[in-house]
Amino acid sequence: MHFSIAGIALWALAATQGVEAHYRYSKLIVNGRVTNDWEYIRENSNFIMPTKQFLQPSDDFRCNSGSFANAGRTKVHKVNPGDSIGFRLWNGGKILHPGPTTIHMSRAPGDVRQYRGDGDWFKVQETLICRAPGRYLADTDWCSWDQPDQTFTLPRDTPPGQYLVRVEHIALHGAQSGDTEFYFTCAQIEVGGNGNGRPGPLVKIPGLYNSNDPALRFFIYGVPSYPYTRVGQHTVWTGGQYGGGGGGGGSSPAPAPAPGNGGTVPLWGQCGGEGYTGPTRCAEGTCKVSNQWYSQCVN
Repeated sequence: MHFSIAGIALWALAATQGVEAHYRYSKLIVNGRVTNDWEYIRENSNFIMPTKQFLQPSDDFRCNSGSFANAGRTKVHKVNPGDSIGFRLWNGGKILHPGPTTIHMSRAPGDVRQYRGDGDWFKVQETLICRAPGRYLADTDWCSWDQPDQTFTLPRDTPPGQYLVRVEHIALHGAQSGDTEFYFTCAQIEVGGNGNGRPGPLVKIPGLYNSNDPALRFFIYGVPSYPYTRVGQHTVWTGGQYGGGGGGGGSSPAPAPAPGNGGTVPLWGQCGGEGYTGPTRCAEGTCKVSNQWYSQCVN
């Protein structure tokens, strides 16, 4: 495998963080009010450990292992469209792994406490990069870095009913070897009002992501940027009437060709890999294959 010296050093540093950076979401936040641990969130049996069922996800990928056993004793929080809804990490934790966050919702056919999440899901929030990278993409460039909470505004057109709300952080520090980590859990809410929107695109879980999605296989160290605009094929629903049909998670859209240099790639930039459609000619050095999903210009 061929990575930059800086990339190898950063990857090694990330690898030493180990379990110290593991976490789980336990508190629901509604309009700034923080609720108790597991009051409105289904407690799971995975504790602070990540899920790595990326290649062969199971039904546990919906709300985490053991969570449905606690659904009946978990309360349902009443909310209204336009409310601020958030999740806080357990025991004062903060996210100390680099990677994106997403929040999805799924409407229950009846009592959400009896709902396994086997219906349709739609995305209502996603964060990627918040700070402009320097020479190399840094862990601190991710919006989620060092944050205890993930929050979104419930779209004003959200139809009334009971829902599961699934928060997720995706840690990419080991993504290049298929060791992508997922930290997620589900809250139970009841949406009031008379919203008449049609959420979408709709996805199923499992099936949220493609196991070959290059955005979830990307080697993030020693590169100038993260070239993807979302994870998965589905976009965020912000309200209104979604006009498309249902669809699977699929792969993230391929990055756009890099501008300038006559369509060449700068040193240490990505120049190939499954799903990549950008330029493949290196402005400096040669394009070397690191793995199935990533090739890099090295000297």
